[in-house]
Amino acid sequence: MPQADSSAPHLKVLVVDDQLDAAESLAFSLQFDGRTVQYATSGEDALKLAETFAPDFALIDIFMPRVDGHQLARALRERFGAEMVIVAVTGALKSVELGDFDFHLMKPIDFTQLHLLLAHKRGDGC
Repeated sequence: MPQADSSAPHLKVLVVDDQLDAAESLAFSLQFDGRTVQYATSGEDALKLAETFAPDFALIDIFMPRVDGHQLARALRERFGAEMVIVAVTGALKSVELGDFDFHLMKPIDFTQLHLLLAHKRGDGC
C-alpha cells in the first residue's frame, strides 16, 4: 500500500456503499493511509453524515436502493458545490454516465488509481 502523503490527514473522505463490508474495508484502508474518513451504507445516511462531516472527497457506489449514487451525487453537488470531488464506484461493466461525478472507479478498486485521485485537486489533469 502506498504511504500517506503529508496532506492526507487534511483530506476528509466520505465512503458510501450499501454493502457494509465494502464500505468498512474501503474506509479502513483510507484511514490506515492517514485520511479522515466516515462511511455510510445508504444515500440517506450519507446525506445526514455529510452535513456535519463536510467531506472534501466522496466515493459513492452507484447502485444502491432508495437514494442511488446519482441522486446522492446531485444532492452533494448542490450542497457542497464543485469543490467536492465525487467519484462513482461500481462493479458494473457497462459504461457509466458520470453526470455529477468527477471520476469513475471500477470495483475492485485499484488503490494506485485511487491514491492518484486523492493526491490531486480537481482539475489538475487526473
